[in-house]
Amino acid sequence: MGHTPLVKFQPKGFPNVDIFLKNETASKTQTLKHRFAWALLAWAIIEGKVDVSLRNFHAQDQAEKNNGFFINQFGNAQEAEEFHESGGNPHESTNMFHEVLQQLKEDKAQKKKVPDYFVHSSGTGGTITSVGRYIKRYNVPTTVTLSDSEYSLFYDYVISNKFTNESGTKYWKPPGIAGIGYGYNVKPVIYKETTSLNPSVIDEVMKMPDLASVAAMYVLRERGIGGGVSTGLNFLVSLHKAYQLRKDKDIDGRLTIVTVICDPGEYYESTYFNSTWVDKMFEDKGGMLSLKCWKDVINKSIDRGTDFLEEGLVNCSPETSRQRRWIRRSFP
Repeated sequence: MGHTPLVKFQPKGFPNVDIFLKNETASKTQTLKHRFAWALLAWAIIEGKVDVSLRNFHAQDQAEKNNGFFINQFGNAQEAEEFHESGGNPHESTNMFHEVLQQLKEDKAQKKKVPDYFVHSSGTGGTITSVGRYIKRYNVPTTVTLSDSEYSLFYDYVISNKFTNESGTKYWKPPGIAGIGYGYNVKPVIYKETTSLNPSVIDEVMKMPDLASVAAMYVLRERGIGGGVSTGLNFLVSLHKAYQLRKDKDIDGRLTIVTVICDPGEYYESTYFNSTWVDKMFEDKGGMLSLKCWKDVINKSIDRGTDFLEEGLVNCSPETSRQRRWIRRSFP
């Protein structure tokens, strides 16, 4: 499957902080779903969830009929990566976090080999749950932080076990952050049924205003990092952690945060990168005028170490005081 690169971002305003972005867009699928699909298929086969009778015959037959590719486990076994642990093999696991640790270990310029934080959002919940399970299983000293969108239910689900027996659709507000969050589904949030997000492996959750996440996507692009709107959300939570912990004397060495570039920004040229669309879909948030304000405070935070969230909520958001308090509740 191959490793995807780690992109190092050092915010000038936080000189003792390293933010690494795991660039899943460097895969052939250009998203992190290649990893999930591989592992899910392997699990289904190994656990006997897939009928194995005549599977090779049917697979080859369908490949020939549809101009596809017959994987052929017997003819291509040497190309496969074992997704369980297998001794000292550098490709012993397809878990994203195992790959991150391997890359940091091999980077001679990187002094801290284990990150302090792993920050990621949840769509299906599969990626952050698999990372969280890995970290808990091997007692890795990394805090797992779920980044959540403004109207998603995941914050309440993880922190308070809410919406597990009732729908939260009435609290969801489009357009949200593409590909992540929960609320558009009318069913309750039920682990292993409507979501793969396991609250027990999440250490903390942070929400961000949706328009701020969109603005962060613009900021990253202008600074040479491509990524979609969920990448903007991940980055904002990482940046806010940098601000929160800027004077924390308990951090050993440089504060090191790993997050994820989930998909390419090019996917959103007609939506989040389209000013007309933004003005329409975020009209109640102030549209492009507010987005530009958020861009300014985010850039200021990166360059000068300020609190973009507090400044943005005061200067860039037309929200009421009640709504601001609701957003702030997720920031310890």
